[in-house]
Amino acid sequence: MHILKISLIALIGLTIFSCKTDPKNVENIVNIRIKKDPERINPIVFPNPIAREIYQYLHVPLADFDPHTLEITPILIKNLPIEMPIDTGEFKGGVAFDVELLENAKWDNGQPITAEDYVFTIKAINLPSTNAGKYRDFTQHISNIELDPNNSKKFRVIFAKDHISALEIAVNIEIYPKYFYDSLNILDNYKYREFNEHNAEKLNADSTLLKFASTFNSNKYSREKMSGNGPYKFVSWTADQNVVLEKKQNYWAKGSNNALLQQNPDKIIFHIIPDEVTAVTQLKSGQIDVINEISSEQYHQLENDATIKDKFSFYHPGLIKQYYILLNNIDPKLKDVKVRTALSYLIDVDNILKNLESGMGTRSIGPIHPLKKTFNKDITPIPYDIEKAKNLLADAGWKDANGNGVLEKPIGGKSEELELEILISGQELGKRIAILLQENAAKAGIKIKITEKDFKLIRTEHVKTRNFQLVPTVISQDLIAWDDLSRWHSENITANGSNEMSYKNPEMDQLIDQIIVTKDETQRINLYKKMQELLYKDQSVIFLYAPEERIVISKNWTSFASVKRPGYFANTFKYVGAPVNHK
Repeated sequence: MHILKISLIALIGLTIFSCKTDPKNVENIVNIRIKKDPERINPIVFPNPIAREIYQYLHVPLADFDPHTLEITPILIKNLPIEMPIDTGEFKGGVAFDVELLENAKWDNGQPITAEDYVFTIKAINLPSTNAGKYRDFTQHISNIELDPNNSKKFRVIFAKDHISALEIAVNIEIYPKYFYDSLNILDNYKYREFNEHNAEKLNADSTLLKFASTFNSNKYSREKMSGNGPYKFVSWTADQNVVLEKKQNYWAKGSNNALLQQNPDKIIFHIIPDEVTAVTQLKSGQIDVINEISSEQYHQLENDATIKDKFSFYHPGLIKQYYILLNNIDPKLKDVKVRTALSYLIDVDNILKNLESGMGTRSIGPIHPLKKTFNKDITPIPYDIEKAKNLLADAGWKDANGNGVLEKPIGGKSEELELEILISGQELGKRIAILLQENAAKAGIKIKITEKDFKLIRTEHVKTRNFQLVPTVISQDLIAWDDLSRWHSENITANGSNEMSYKNPEMDQLIDQIIVTKDETQRINLYKKMQELLYKDQSVIFLYAPEERIVISKNWTSFASVKRPGYFANTFKYVGAPVNHK
């Protein structure tokens, strides 16, 4: 199995020393700023980067990429399973993995983690009525799961078709306690192989399953109460204020050397502070210890402030994520590739990188991160060129017939102006990108309307329903061999599917289908390059750049930084300084 290694970024080690005084308030509590309410702390249902920062301490997968070595390593299982070709029977030509859970691995209530928990989790993900589209795109590749009748800790994961990331699909996934999320054993009444998109009509007609999915999707299990297997337990969630986690006193992995299972702080408190100035003020005063995703301006101001810079450590690892503008490819005004390409020429990405990121980032040309070996370095990013945009729009039939400065064209039997709406949340970067696009587009005869809405509403009322035109967003990837190309496959143009831009190209589908079964590295890289060339040609979204993360941590804590999201791991922190003066 190919395991991705990133050599371009070195892990940053750090030993941190004391900087605060007030020995009267000794508390082993790390305080972390997050930019917004995480909505749901659930690895499966509507996962987002903010939620991930929290649930990684509550739910750990069977195996994950070590933040130090970047190698996939066992967590809940004894060993990484060996890929076994299937030579006979129903699944001939596929592969299988025999998995054995750790004997002492337990849930929050002390109950053992078993193979039945794994089966329940995959069933819940693959049930079409659960909001687990992102995970479903991967787990749908699992053809069957066979339990060992003699050992509740053993099971076999079967793939009818080989997949480049079969190992990661099988074990790099957080699992749920069946006793907690399905106490009535509802999913036991259905065979695993019944849970798939092809059987969606039947499953969606089952009132019992719909009721289960409604509960599973609800706040009950993602805001009000939770049960996991990680080193910390959920304590409280005060909306728009904080989320509190507390280390388990009798944790089954207590004392583990595995970075993802450590529990050094007694508590981890996530403070929801949308305003960056307020967050920085609290960082300086010692009310919080960790801040990330801050603007380049604030980062450099802190780094260069002689009065405080020695009290903090500064990191800027290149995390595997990219900014892009989501385009609705079935919108009447955007279904023409010439219009989408013209919009790409109207984004001055180099200027954005220089002025908004202080050069801390890299231009991207497609969904493959520039740090990965599968990135196509031969493709030149689209430059800022208003004249080129004008020519493309003219070729597409858009003209300023009445001289008002806005292009128009007959669509559906009537003349329509080239007015487009870009939906943004409260994030400053999205606002600034939208304003720059608005200004540049006006020079080419396009009117851009900027509408600000709550992030959740944008996702549920617009993106999921395909009722949008442009939305600035981010694509985050993990260190797996397989990049999340499923979002560009036409089979995922569904209500909860990951192909949110409704992009459809049979040639792309074929390329993706080839990539997922190609083990030869050279051949796979060539296929990835072709895929990027096709996406570049089609401009289904506007790729912008891959940023560097900006993290500031108090020197009261030992820490390290990694390219693995979110770039720091609070559970590994060790307190070495004077205590925080909590107010």
